[in-house]
Amino acid sequence: MNNLKKIVLLIAFFFGIISISSQKITTQEIVKPSEGKSLVYFLRTGAGPLLNFRIYDNDKFLGALSGFKYLVYECEPGQHVFWAASENRDYIEANLEPNAVYVLNAEGQMGAFIASVGFLPLNPNEFRDRRTFYQVVKGAKKQDYALTDVDKSENIQKGLQKYEDLKAGNSKKIKVLDASWKFENADKPIKQ
Repeated sequence: MNNLKKIVLLIAFFFGIISISSQKITTQEIVKPSEGKSLVYFLRTGAGPLLNFRIYDNDKFLGALSGFKYLVYECEPGQHVFWAASENRDYIEANLEPNAVYVLNAEGQMGAFIASVGFLPLNPNEFRDRRTFYQVVKGAKKQDYALTDVDKSENIQKGLQKYEDLKAGNSKKIKVLDASWKFENADKPIKQ
């Protein structure tokens, strides 16, 4: 009986290898920007998936992302300050190039009372970042970008004041998106 188990396992292993090697690499097309524009994907991953993280471009409210969804935002190239808000606020400075696609991740982290947000630029040269982008775009629901009638002016004012305070103090808490971190596709990453 013990030998029979070994033979069955060996056959299962053999057929498993054949089926794995015959699988195709999946490619997920990503949205490209209009000519002369830039495109930013905002992902929502991590802890507290039921909580919304509010996403902004400078003084413009883009939307609220809850767990494992993403938002696609087309904008003018050039200087931007993207920020996410929850229990805290986190900032990314970016100088976007035209005809380029960038990815930012609003990652839920354990906060004092609710999930806080860690806002991170993703690097297409890093396996972990490519995998995160692929998993979210492939499996998550796209959330439509829509302006809302809800007055966010007070939150925007406080958020931008906090950014200015951090900037004046030369804080290392403000992250920078490298303009060369352009995503060309959402291919399933292969660890090399």
